[in-house]
Amino acid sequence: MTNREAADGATLNDNRRRYSRREMLRFGIVGAGIVGASPLLVAPGSSASTVSTTSGKSGGAKPRLGGTLNFGRQTGPTQLDPANSIVEGDVYTLDKIFEPLYITSPLGRLTPWLAQGHTVSSDGKTWTFSLRPGVKFSDGKPVTAEDVVFSIHRAATDADGPLSFLDFAIKSYKATDSSTVTFQLSQPWAPFLSDISVFANAILPSNFGGQSESAFFANPIGTGPFVLKSFVKGGNAVLAKNKHYWQPGKPYLDKVNFSYISDDNQRVLQLKAGQVDVISAVPPAQVAALKADPALVLKAFGSWAVDLLFFNEKVPQYKDRHVRRAINHAINIEELAKVTTFGTAEPGNSFFPPSLQYYAKVPTLGYSIAAAKAELAQSAYPHGFSTSILVPSGNTQYVEAATIIQQELKPLKINVSIQQLDDAAYTAAFEAFNYEAMINGATNDISDPDEMASFQVDVQDGGSHSFWTYYDDPKAIALVREAETEFDSARRAVLYGKIQALVAQDAPYVALDYPPNIYAWQPTLHGFAVNPGGAYRLEDVWLS
Repeated sequence: MTNREAADGATLNDNRRRYSRREMLRFGIVGAGIVGASPLLVAPGSSASTVSTTSGKSGGAKPRLGGTLNFGRQTGPTQLDPANSIVEGDVYTLDKIFEPLYITSPLGRLTPWLAQGHTVSSDGKTWTFSLRPGVKFSDGKPVTAEDVVFSIHRAATDADGPLSFLDFAIKSYKATDSSTVTFQLSQPWAPFLSDISVFANAILPSNFGGQSESAFFANPIGTGPFVLKSFVKGGNAVLAKNKHYWQPGKPYLDKVNFSYISDDNQRVLQLKAGQVDVISAVPPAQVAALKADPALVLKAFGSWAVDLLFFNEKVPQYKDRHVRRAINHAINIEELAKVTTFGTAEPGNSFFPPSLQYYAKVPTLGYSIAAAKAELAQSAYPHGFSTSILVPSGNTQYVEAATIIQQELKPLKINVSIQQLDDAAYTAAFEAFNYEAMINGATNDISDPDEMASFQVDVQDGGSHSFWTYYDDPKAIALVREAETEFDSARRAVLYGKIQALVAQDAPYVALDYPPNIYAWQPTLHGFAVNPGGAYRLEDVWLS
């Protein structure tokens, strides 16, 4: 529909293209590190009831009302449309203004939010959500089922929306009554609850509250704990307390100032000087010093991210499984992770990060030069060859990792050159398969592992030809598709364990490390937490 407004019972074309289940690619230090709790998964024919929200308390102290939080970030917002956001500065600004039906808690659990619960039909195709009573938009108007239908329809059908593919299974939506929404899916789809929780599916007023789209997003209205006061594109943003917020007594803060501080050292210096209360993206090189500073608090949060070495299987050498396995054997992953991340990241194992649901620490090939030489001897290239590793020039960690791998492959007589390109050229190169090997990062957007599994394993349907590697294992693909329609959590765990084990032995890519999201703050800041997706909700934050 040209005005993007969906009436009750709006239906999608059953034959419309299945958008790729791709994930964001990030070139900086993001993601993983600790094992989080498993998200809530509801089987067909059952229901999920209300889950209480967090208390906001810190060490038993009573939260203090008022105050301004000064937050130093490495990116600034460029726009505030959740359906069209993927840039970190956009996402972690708009999620304070807009909210979805479910969210992922800091522990990695799917939690009812604007919905108080849902039910699933026995065939797994009909999902009914009951809205939480009393929720209002920041202009004081109540949230209705029509607002949900409008918002999800818009997010699902926006061809430019970078995460619209997550809603591919929705066949139709219907506002059953003012507080109930029913989704009819085209097939049983186990990741659906996780898909619906993504920030792109945030709820906004139907038909933009009668405004034009551009006028609405210039002064957006949402259900989040804060409202927008001002922002400079790509720069600073100021948020103020939403007086109509649905959680009584929250948020505790009056205002949030997001300051754009791109330089890593400047963020740290401003924190030490007390100019800001909290900073994101703490440089790994400075973690030890900040951790030892008694005047500050530092914490690494688990994330759904992993850094990997990828092989382009269109290149004959990397089509050879023995070559890939030989290189995997030759890399001392534990030492590489320690050196390149200053000990802040866990060494790689599975291509799933440990904080992602159904992660399994599967048997890996292991570091052994003898095994590497033996494996290469079985290949079509027993005497070695020349190759290159593509890295983004601005990422010092990836450049250093490539340099270490370059040295580690010399005993195999594999001569490596390092190709550095700026971010845009780097992305264009690997998406065109114009590379031989590369180092890149993968981040799952949602709590369910299907996004990462299909994106990196399903060469036919994942949307990226197995993360631009052309890795093609029919057994692994079949397991991915089986897991997508399996609602039993124990059986899904077995399936994803098998997938990770197969990939570990085939070595289409090598998991190098699981980098954490590292934040530092003043001890006067309380209630701050980051979920595995990188979101930091601020309704529970307060200043002493």
